[in-house]
Formats: sequence, structure tokens, C-alpha cells
Amino acid sequence: MNIQLLRDKFQMLRLTSRSRLSNLVATSASFYFSKWTRSTYHWGLPVSIAIEPTTSCNLRCPECPSGLRSFSRATGMIDTALFEKVISQLQKKTSYLTFYFQGEPYLHKQFLQMVQYAVSKKIYTATSTNGHYLTPEMAEATVKSGLHRLIISIDGTTQNVYEQYRIGGDLAKVLEGAKNMIAARRKLQSYTPHVIFQFLVVKPNEHQISEVQKLPVK
Repeated sequence: MNIQLLRDKFQMLRLTSRSRLSNLVATSASFYFSKWTRSTYHWGLPVSIAIEPTTSCNLRCPECPSGLRSFSRATGMIDTALFEKVISQLQKKTSYLTFYFQGEPYLHKQFLQMVQYAVSKKIYTATSTNGHYLTPEMAEATVKSGLHRLIISIDGTTQNVYEQYRIGGDLAKVLEGAKNMIAARRKLQSYTPHVIFQFLVVKPNEHQISEVQKLPVK
């Protein structure tokens, strides 16, 4: 286990409180008791939650409703007042916030302000991005927001392969964004966010699995 991963795990442990730990015990107990009795019991509040900042995306990935523009549910940007209301209701029990789903989080203009709000409530925050909006300024703002984990999708080592799935994407821009993120973290002498480079394996890029680890993003 590398030092960055250890620091990430420490961040999670550091945010654990007595009320959150008791909530974890309660929710776990309700699961196993329900399984044992074959009846439904629900104790406690969510240990972790997933909130989608937006359903919008700049890319057109062929297996994503956002990319296909084919949602069967309501679309748009989450209202920040609603977000803060949910967080304030759950903050004493919830410890982990997955801050993404099918849209590109950085398209929400108040995304980092919402991250900062969740962090102020001592909730671990994680998000995923296609990396196209990580300018030097946005990278520094991300570090300053207190975001704990940032997943950057790098799904190809050459443009012609990358764009077969990430339709409309620019690999050079993604790699530059990744470099900006690492540089911002070093400049601000921060251990967060813990940066994870994600390689989604699909048929067009499966031959590049070994090559992706050699990309110059550090």
C-alpha cells in the first residue's frame, strides 16, 4: 500500500465520530437481522450517500444516458439549497459522499462550493471527472475546497483510441488537466485530493492497459 493511499485511509478514519460509528453499527445490524429473520428492519440513517451535481456532460460516451442524451428521468443541475438541506440533515450520521454519477460535476458552477460545504461538516467527499475542466485555476480551487478524492478518467493512451469511447473528448487536454491537478496539490502542499487515474477497459482500448501506466501525468 503506497503512502498516498495510506493518507487517504487516514482521512476517512479521522472523520469518524461516535455518532457515525454507532450509526454504522445500527445500519449493519439491521441488514444482518433482516437477512436472518427474512423480514425488513431498518435502523439508522445512510452511512454514505451519492449526490449527482448535474446530469449534463460535455462528452457523448455511447453507454451513458448523459452522453446519449437519453435520460428517462428529470435532468438539470442540483439546487444548492436542496444540497445543503440534505447534508445538514445527515451530517451527524453520514460519513461518505459520492459526488458524481452520470454527469460531469465540474459543469455545475457551484460544484466546489458544495464540496466545501460538505467538507465543513466533516464528510469525506469523492468525485469523478473526465478531466477537461482542470485548468490551473480550477485545479487550485479543487485543492482549496478540501475535496478528499478525485478520480480522473483516462481511457486511452492515444487520441484515436481514447475518442472511440470518450466521444468528443481531447486526450491531450485530459492529460494536461491531470498534470495541473498534481501541480496544484504540490504548490499548495496538500495531501488532498487523493488522485486516482481510472482506465475504463473497453474493446477499443484493451490493448493499451500496459501503456496507460507510462503516461506522463506526474
